[in-house]
Amino acid sequence: MDIFKVLTRGTNIKSNSINKNYTKTTKKSSIEEDKELDFFHNQTKKNTSSNDHVEDEIIENEDISMKELLVRNHFNGKLIYNIDNHLLNVDKPTEIQSKSIKLSIESENTDVVGISPTGTGKTLAFMIPLISKIIMNSNDSNMNSLQSIIIAPTNDLAKQIFQVTENIVQGIVLNHKQNSKSNCKLEAQLLNSKLSNKLLFENVNNVKMPQILISTPKRLISALNKENTDVILEHLKVFVIDEFDQLFSNDFIKQTEKLLSLLDDRQHVNKWMYSATKPDERVFNNIMKKHMNKPELIECKYSSKLTSNIVKPKITESLVFVGNEQGKLLQLRQLQQNSQFIPPMLIFLESHSRCMALYNELKYNSIPMATLHSKMSINEREKVINEFKEGKVWVIITTDIMARGLDINGIRTIINYDIPKNKELYIHRLGRVGRGLTSYNTRGNKKIECECITLYSKIDAKDVIPIAKVMKQHGAEGIPDWLVEGRVRENKNKKDDKKMKREKISTVPGIIRKERRMKKEMIDASRKRKQEGIVRPEKKQKKI
Repeated sequence: MDIFKVLTRGTNIKSNSINKNYTKTTKKSSIEEDKELDFFHNQTKKNTSSNDHVEDEIIENEDISMKELLVRNHFNGKLIYNIDNHLLNVDKPTEIQSKSIKLSIESENTDVVGISPTGTGKTLAFMIPLISKIIMNSNDSNMNSLQSIIIAPTNDLAKQIFQVTENIVQGIVLNHKQNSKSNCKLEAQLLNSKLSNKLLFENVNNVKMPQILISTPKRLISALNKENTDVILEHLKVFVIDEFDQLFSNDFIKQTEKLLSLLDDRQHVNKWMYSATKPDERVFNNIMKKHMNKPELIECKYSSKLTSNIVKPKITESLVFVGNEQGKLLQLRQLQQNSQFIPPMLIFLESHSRCMALYNELKYNSIPMATLHSKMSINEREKVINEFKEGKVWVIITTDIMARGLDINGIRTIINYDIPKNKELYIHRLGRVGRGLTSYNTRGNKKIECECITLYSKIDAKDVIPIAKVMKQHGAEGIPDWLVEGRVRENKNKKDDKKMKREKISTVPGIIRKERRMKKEMIDASRKRKQEGIVRPEKKQKKI
């Protein structure tokens, strides 16, 4: 039976209206289509209690596919078709997706906090209920208005969310009923400078708004002012915060608080927050108490199985002591010689200047590599990511701008050249590896393994302790107990701590660097004397 032929015949399948309209078939319908309609609607002809029981069984059943889950729970047919045909690696729902869909069915208006490991499909977990909510609640008065806002910490992540959303909303028509006066297509848009200028300098009532708007917090705040805020947010139903742990950090918390304060008086707006890790407990509890109304917490633990039959490849986590900065470079050379330098690969550093320094040291190794950091333009970053996906670039040397949310399939190796600042950041970096891979290749005869290598030196002695604990929890081998227990020798002399600064990345021997520095100082001193007009006395010639 072609169920999509039934679902996409110009009607939106809703649990409330399905029993009333299922017997109405047009004369133009063929006998086969009528039989399909009868078959489909007869399956839904049950009392409320039995329906709830069946829905619970469907969601809890691990063997059910995403397509079947959405069909049996009466989600929009075009939405199901788009997910099934336009998204890769969506076979069976993950735990976070199943629980989010179940919650959207049971309680339509509620705040949600979703916490699930990286790579478990959190974007789809909030996007499916979001689109379904817009479809079900659209009418003649609000269908051309902004109904949901999604914010993300970086432009790259916001664009990725937009690309996923664009794929699954195509062809969906809002308010598509026989008695409706008008209808329109469901649209998603990335907030850009063109739309921002229209909102700021034109009459907002004349600006065509998408139903779903995706942005970073700073850009969204810049597009709102006292005159246009009430009009823009008038029909808003859902406000989604992706990677909320980062948006509640010191870098973003003022911006996030400002946006949430605009919604405090709007009781009809649901707030959904998703991330792989929690922020600081005190900050998190304060935000929930201040800005959310009895939120439902969905917390999923890490599992080697993404779904019932898709097993992630084995990820080996290792911790390597290298002594100093030169030791890190030597370790990279050794990995390359021992055939452990397996692309596609990401190398994480703490700043863009260190990224460029490492790139300059490695660019002559006959390995296609590139850098990606916040000082690059959006177009430059997009070009690097596209070349990485196409296989033109094998290694990306980057900062933590790539640590969160970016969904790039096939990454085999992660190297933490500079140790992460905290364990949450380590988890996010680790989450980039192994996406879209299974434990065996397509022929099933070669086991695929991934690796995450963390390098640390003397100055990382304190920062490595929480990282070592996380590795131990993940079952990593070779992690010393004294490091996990935090038995690290501390310097009593505070002056020594100040001297412990991270050295520059260079393979040039220390004696040569010293000579270069002295030569540069002499040249600078000579230029300074010339500018000040100081003439150096000539040396007296010795008489022969």
